[in-house]
Amino acid sequence: MTLSRRISLVASVIIAVTTVLFAALSAYSSRSGELRLVDTRLTELRKASLEAVDPVTALLESSEATSTNFLASLIVTDEPPISLLDVARTPFEIPAISDEQLFGAQFEALTVTAVTPLRLVSLDLGGEQWMVFGEDVGEIEDRFRVQILSNFLFALLLTLVGGALASYIARRSLRPIGLIAEYSREIAAGRLEAALDMDASTLEVRELQRAITGMVGSLRDAADTKSRSEAAMREFLADVAHELRTPLTTLRAYSDLLTSGAASDAETMARAQSRIAQESKRMARLIDDLLLLARVSSTTADSTESVNVSDLIRTHLEDLRILDPHRSLSIAGGSIVIEANRGLLERMIVNIASNIHRHTPSTAPVEVRIDADNGGATLTFDDGGPGLSHAQLQQLADGVQRFGLSRADDRHGTGLGLHLLTSIVRSHGGEVRFEKSHLGGLRLKIWLPGVQSGSHRTNNESLNRTDA
Repeated sequence: MTLSRRISLVASVIIAVTTVLFAALSAYSSRSGELRLVDTRLTELRKASLEAVDPVTALLESSEATSTNFLASLIVTDEPPISLLDVARTPFEIPAISDEQLFGAQFEALTVTAVTPLRLVSLDLGGEQWMVFGEDVGEIEDRFRVQILSNFLFALLLTLVGGALASYIARRSLRPIGLIAEYSREIAAGRLEAALDMDASTLEVRELQRAITGMVGSLRDAADTKSRSEAAMREFLADVAHELRTPLTTLRAYSDLLTSGAASDAETMARAQSRIAQESKRMARLIDDLLLLARVSSTTADSTESVNVSDLIRTHLEDLRILDPHRSLSIAGGSIVIEANRGLLERMIVNIASNIHRHTPSTAPVEVRIDADNGGATLTFDDGGPGLSHAQLQQLADGVQRFGLSRADDRHGTGLGLHLLTSIVRSHGGEVRFEKSHLGGLRLKIWLPGVQSGSHRTNNESLNRTDA
């Protein structure tokens, strides 16, 4: 049974029970009121007869003003009742009444059934004589039966109308639930583009619609994220395969050259051996970077420690100064200590310095700034190299870190620099941005959380000199 039918059935039962009880109560109340009027008249007649010297004469005189339904009889023990009224006025007689009924009728009117129902009271005249009088209440009983029947018919009609109305309201109110069920089946079938109308008339169903659409929205986002992650993983694996294939091809070519005996002169053999050594080292670096990426994903809070990020940057950029003695290099900012994984953070700074060394001219200026910001450390690296195009910067902003962006035709890199950089930063809960530098090249802006309280000290002894 559907919920709407169940609601309609319950509503119909409630309406039926309520209206039947009301109909019965109304009919019985009307009947009781009319009988009380009859009892009041009979009680007053009995009282007037008791106060009179001759009760029978007083009753007969008083009965002249009563309705035509009035009847009176004299009952002598073990004899039939004797009517005290004109037969033309009373077409029926009081039936035989037991002694118990005669005695009880002195105090309370009772109903006996003859040809028609009679409402009677009794008066003890002494000497085993009783005067019994009353009224015919057949019309009252007839009206009672008619009222009962009409009330029950009205109750039935009200039940049918109420049940139909309840069914209509229930179906209309529950229709959005059916739409939600259909919508859920669409989503379960994989049609995530399906839409749900927010047209419910009740607050509870509207809240359910909002909750369902919110959940489906989360599912869509999760599906999109999964799809993008799978696509990125396929691209990543394709790039790794390409990076491995290039040195392997070179190794195979020079190995075939050596084993075939074609390299007969010493110079060719020395060049082949040198290239084999270079490509082997390149493959080793690529594998090391892949292992580092895997290690970054498993880094936990237990592996962090207090790291003075300012000292790390100064140390490794001093190495860059030695490699490029003609480069203008400046470092500004204070000393900042953060909670981080020292090994990963050091590898990140080494990669940044290495990329600057490989991808920018040796005379291109470099500016580094270290600031405390929003409970973390902001590291800004500006270089005066060729930088990246607007399209490449947009790709980086969209989260695309392809090997092609980082290789820049460099034969000695592994192509994993940007992947390593962003993975290390995100593993620490930080953010990284790539922008156009005011020096003309690339600006790399990194924010890392976890600055220790009181660790930030302004240091005006930063490296701000230029080596000629």
